[in-house]
Amino acid sequence: MNNGIDNVYFSMVIPTYNRAGLIKNTIGAVLAQEYKNFEVIVVDDGSTDNTEEVVNSIQDSRIRYYKKENQERGAARNYGAKLAKGDYINFVDSDDITYPNHLREAYNFILNNNKPVMFHLGYEIITSANKVIKRMDNLKGDITAKLIKENFLSPIGMFLRRDIAIQFPFEIDRRLAITEDWELWLRLASRFPILYSNTITSKIIDHEERSIKDYNVDKIIARDMLLIKKLTHDEAFLKKYKRDIPTFIADRYTFFTLLLALKKERVKTIKFLIKAFLKDPSVVIRRRFLASIKHLVL
Repeated sequence: MNNGIDNVYFSMVIPTYNRAGLIKNTIGAVLAQEYKNFEVIVVDDGSTDNTEEVVNSIQDSRIRYYKKENQERGAARNYGAKLAKGDYINFVDSDDITYPNHLREAYNFILNNNKPVMFHLGYEIITSANKVIKRMDNLKGDITAKLIKENFLSPIGMFLRRDIAIQFPFEIDRRLAITEDWELWLRLASRFPILYSNTITSKIIDHEERSIKDYNVDKIIARDMLLIKKLTHDEAFLKKYKRDIPTFIADRYTFFTLLLALKKERVKTIKFLIKAFLKDPSVVIRRRFLASIKHLVL
């Protein structure tokens, strides 16, 4: 690791699984960075398509390709982090795009903030037709209180110092897939300040193949119950978010109730509405609680 901050070296870790049709654009965008001091580590998480052929067709000495058995993104990111040589690691999903200013802005942020443990840059979410759905460029003040309410941070926006990425890896339990990044951000926020810039440097493409669109209520309930379990067994999290935990759990329950109510699963909906109320009575005036009841009775 570079002990100074005058010549920061970045490791761009790209986990991928069966994204042969998308990953070339993702890698190409990284290679087009204005700031040139970086490496690209592609971790193929057991793809069965021609991802390896596509990656190896890109002739650039900064690219390193590794293929491993399929274990989900968290394990692939951890695998890449262990291979990284950079001062900072940035995790880029294989369907996301970095803008040319991505690493230049990260480099300037590091210089201006005395080599922070972690920081986040702005991003936008766009459709396949290039229409902007959301821009994450309006963060203000201490964001840790907001983070327990929703995951608005993205792996492509987050930069971790390499020693921190190694010390605090992503959870690899498959049941936590899609939420493993939120779990890590909350663990890290319980220990370190999360600095940020609202400058947008990347985009997430909201296409139909995004894994986040997997919609199975039972899996979602199992996933979020595991999220609650893992976080509430973390002493630093308990200390940092002690007052917020009942609301956090109640909000997860009302997330379930809304999904269940839409599917007209009355008994399960009522069960979690009661559990949410017992955790945090104020939940009854929040939007998801009221919407769940509305969908249940209509």
